[in-house]
Amino acid sequence: MRMDNYSHEIINDDTRLQLFFLPVSTDSSCSPLHWHGHLEILLMQKGYMTACVNEQKYTLKKDDMLVVNPKELHTTKTWGSAGYLLLQIPYDYLSRVLDHVSLIQFQEFFPSITMNSTQHRLLDCLVELSEIYEKKEDGYLLHFSSVVYEFLYILYRNHSHRISRQAREKANYNFERIEEVIHYVKSNYKKEISLNEAAGLLNVSPEYFCRLFKKQTGQTFLEYLNAVRLLHFHQDLLDTDYSINDLLTRNGITNYKVFMRAFKDTYGTTPGRIRAQVKD
Repeated sequence: MRMDNYSHEIINDDTRLQLFFLPVSTDSSCSPLHWHGHLEILLMQKGYMTACVNEQKYTLKKDDMLVVNPKELHTTKTWGSAGYLLLQIPYDYLSRVLDHVSLIQFQEFFPSITMNSTQHRLLDCLVELSEIYEKKEDGYLLHFSSVVYEFLYILYRNHSHRISRQAREKANYNFERIEEVIHYVKSNYKKEISLNEAAGLLNVSPEYFCRLFKKQTGQTFLEYLNAVRLLHFHQDLLDTDYSINDLLTRNGITNYKVFMRAFKDTYGTTPGRIRAQVKD
């Protein structure tokens, strides 16, 4: 399934089990800074991905696993032909099986080169989930859920720790501040957004805003803004007949040279070549 137009598949056992599971195939894709309320697990199966979770950066290759905790700001970027398994476990699901789930922090990165036997079992569980879901044999939802429970049990018992309520409250406060900026950019990326305007959303100076945004996200505000515009430009390139110059204007892009360099770095080609492929 292509990443450009995928939607999460829902495995639903009569509302008693609701999980999102998807094998993803993609060519040079980028997901700008975002967050969600569920626990997200990615297992690389082909190619490689760079990811930034909060301010921590990772490079994933085959058999590396990444865990993104609920409400963690993160970006992902694949290079060339890539494939990975994606499992998302909603917060409500976690809260039914774990006490004080808001204070639980799971380990994020599991590089295959240093995996022990317990960590390899986590990897095996994800591969097993893919096989179960592909075959869909009688009772597969029961089998699927049992493997999910095993995965969560191993992850919780061996690769998690508790944080204090004070630490969680501080993290939530910083998250909510950055979330306000993210929401504003998503709604206004087509127009010019100055650093002063973004800082004004939080009633702080531009200098403090730059430090805060970089500390919480691992990237500058301008990098994030350009990534959002890049994503929409690419989607419009595929879905509309507007000229490339019109799409630049419609998506708030003014620095052509910088933007084209970022586009080629992300998608491995030029907008003109992608447009030609779409027409073919």
